[in-house]
Amino acid sequence: MTTVLSHGPLQTDVPDIRPTLQGSVGTATRVSLVAAGAAAGAGLALVATPSATTALTTAVIGAGLVTSLAANWSTCGMSVAGVVAAPKQVDRKGSSTPVRRLGWHALGSVTTGAVTGALIGALGAAMSGYVPIGWALGIWAVVAVAYGLHELGAVRMPTPMRRQQLPRHLRRTMAPWKVSLIFGAIIGPGFLIFIRSSAYYLLALGVMASGSPALGAALFTVVSLGRCMPSLAAIVHTKRGGSMPGFLSIMCVVDRRVQSVTGAALIALGAFAAAALI
Repeated sequence: MTTVLSHGPLQTDVPDIRPTLQGSVGTATRVSLVAAGAAAGAGLALVATPSATTALTTAVIGAGLVTSLAANWSTCGMSVAGVVAAPKQVDRKGSSTPVRRLGWHALGSVTTGAVTGALIGALGAAMSGYVPIGWALGIWAVVAVAYGLHELGAVRMPTPMRRQQLPRHLRRTMAPWKVSLIFGAIIGPGFLIFIRSSAYYLLALGVMASGSPALGAALFTVVSLGRCMPSLAAIVHTKRGGSMPGFLSIMCVVDRRVQSVTGAALIALGAFAAAALI
């Protein structure tokens, strides 16, 4: 089934235009994703037989990679893409280009993201010893499966977040490269705006459980770089003659596919962590 939007390309950002999960991905497909994710994760753990420490590290790295892909398709991500990929207006000073703005955005995101990851890891290190590694891995596994099912629409889990969009007024009052940098700095920590994907929760929880500032900084850096993908895709799309409104509409459809794959991936990681305890 191919999902199409019931409207033309949008000229402005509207956060509630995405098709529903049920309308984008059928029930049978989502059930298959649950089964496939659980089987793949558990099977890998039973073959590899990792220690609890190795399993936790592997799981949190997986959560970081999933987050770097899944957290991109929010309204905030599309807003950044609109700033980064837009052609330079003739009345704006400077020599800003989309590629340069993408570099500024990545710099801002990596800077604050790496610091956030390191701080979460340091907090976990300070709390190490209070929770045995086996218990930490088991708790992480249960939470991962629960949020995987949440992403697939099977259960509803709490999603605490600061429900705040990026400050769009900056787009009208500041130079585009500065807006790109500031937007990146706000997005980098992942917790200052809407949290688009449940994988963020698993990433933060896993980094804290691992108690490694270095691992936290590395994974949040990967996520920060991954979150540049919508802007990079928008640059490529517009250079090939596409329009930004058309790009935003396409991404709204892609979003639900990504959400479903995220759910399956979280279930696979949870099953991997759980099977490693056997």
